[in-house]
Amino acid sequence: MSKLLFCLIMLFTSTLLPADESNSRAPLHFCNSHWPPYSYGDERAQPIGGYAIDFMREISRRIDHPVRLSILPWLRCLAMNKTGELDGIMLLTANKDRRRFLHLTEPLLHDANLLWYLKDNQHVADRTSFEELQGLKIGIVKGFNYGEAFAEATNKLGLNVEAVPTVYSNFLRLERGWIDVFLVNRVVADFTLLSRSDLKARLTIRKGPFEPVGFRVGLSKAGKAAPLLEQFNAAIADMTREGTVTNILKYPPLVQQVKTPD
Repeated sequence: MSKLLFCLIMLFTSTLLPADESNSRAPLHFCNSHWPPYSYGDERAQPIGGYAIDFMREISRRIDHPVRLSILPWLRCLAMNKTGELDGIMLLTANKDRRRFLHLTEPLLHDANLLWYLKDNQHVADRTSFEELQGLKIGIVKGFNYGEAFAEATNKLGLNVEAVPTVYSNFLRLERGWIDVFLVNRVVADFTLLSRSDLKARLTIRKGPFEPVGFRVGLSKAGKAAPLLEQFNAAIADMTREGTVTNILKYPPLVQQVKTPD
C-alpha cells in the first residue's frame, strides 16, 4: 500500500510541476482596436497586420516570452485590462485614467493630432490654442485619448465635440458637412483614406494646438505582464537605438488586405 501511495504522489508531482512551469510561460494576451495602420484584424478578432503588431512580435522575441494578440473594440480592450482579463495593450497614449490600471512603457514613436477640413470650409485655419476651436463642430473618435489639455479645454470652454466610433466615419461626416473639423494624426488619416483618393483631394490639413505625444505599450497592473515593465523598456530602448522601430515604420503594412471600415 505504501508503495502504491508513493507512486501516486510521484505521478501527481511529476504532472503538476511541468504544468506550473508551462503556466509561467503562458502567452501574454494583448489587445488593440481596429486602428490602421497601427493594428487591424479579421472578423474573428485575429490580427492581420499593423505597426503595433510588428512592434509586439519584435518585443516578444527580444524578451523571449510568447504573446497572443487580439483586435477588439477599443472600450472592451480597455475594460479587460482594468480587470486583468487581458495582460496589456499593444499601443496607446498616456493619461491619468490609463495610468491607474496600466504600467506604461517608454514611447515607441511620437505623433501629433492635426486639423482636417474640407478645402471649401469657411473655417479653414491653423489654430494654436484651444480657444480658437470655439464655435466649430469638432469631430473626434469615441474612446481615443486627445490629451488632458484638450479634455480640460472641452469642459472649460464648452467646445462643441461630437464623438463617433471610427476615423472613417468622421471623414464621412466631414464630407457631408456635419462637422467643421476632424482631429486625427496624419499617419492614421492617410492610411484610412487610401481607398478614398477622391475625398482626400477635397481635404486640407492645418496645425492645431496639439504637442506630439508618445505612443507606448500598456501592461495591465492586474495581468501577467505587470512584472515585465523593465524588460519591455529595455527591448524598446534597443529597438530604438538599432533603428528597428524606424524600419518597421517605413512601409504601410499589408495595404492590400485593409478594408475601409464603415
